[in-house]
Amino acid sequence: MYCDSNNIGEEGAEAIAECMEMMDSLKKICFENNAIKDRGVIALAKALEENDTLLSLYLESNQITHVGAVEIGQILSNKYKLSKINLNNNPLKDAGLRSIA
Repeated sequence: MYCDSNNIGEEGAEAIAECMEMMDSLKKICFENNAIKDRGVIALAKALEENDTLLSLYLESNQITHVGAVEIGQILSNKYKLSKINLNNNPLKDAGLRSIA
């Protein structure tokens, strides 16, 4: 699923997340440069809870803070196949990085 640089925002991410819950074979998600913020990434994380095929997750430049990073960290703990994640240019700070690690 590619949805880069569309300025979908938090509400758009929530709407897409609802659809993603029915897609159990997503392998790559690219949501770079969309201003989904924490609310959007939390919706995406919840939508991905049951997905066991995800290989790549790109969330660069989305204004995600340590709050959203906690949710990302929780889904990553169960994603053994995930081999690529891009969180560049997000204000995660130390607390966010610890949650993901």
